[in-house]
Amino acid sequence: MRKLLTLAFVFAAFISAASHLAFQTGTLVNVSDDEKFTEGTSLRTAIFTVQIGDLVYTARGGRIRRHSCDVAKGLIVGDPLRVAIKDESLIMLKPDGKELKPKIIKRERVR
Repeated sequence: MRKLLTLAFVFAAFISAASHLAFQTGTLVNVSDDEKFTEGTSLRTAIFTVQIGDLVYTARGGRIRRHSCDVAKGLIVGDPLRVAIKDESLIMLKPDGKELKPKIIKRERVR
């Protein structure tokens, strides 16, 4: 019984932390990929550019598999999307409801 209560408490804390994100509406401006060569291995990562109000964020996503065709993970450039910023991550909601959490590498103010 004690384990069940502990598990329920941890789950409630996790749900509570996730719901405190302040999602805003932003626009996906661009999606590209970056390739690095490390010790003879080619590593590709996705680069997302999102505009929220007068700020433009550039963020580096996770590794892209070798034969992956959809670098944007289901997102469409030019479409509005729900975005939140937590620490150094740009949290984007995909159309299927799942989250992408690329790391912010640059912030720019639009003039």
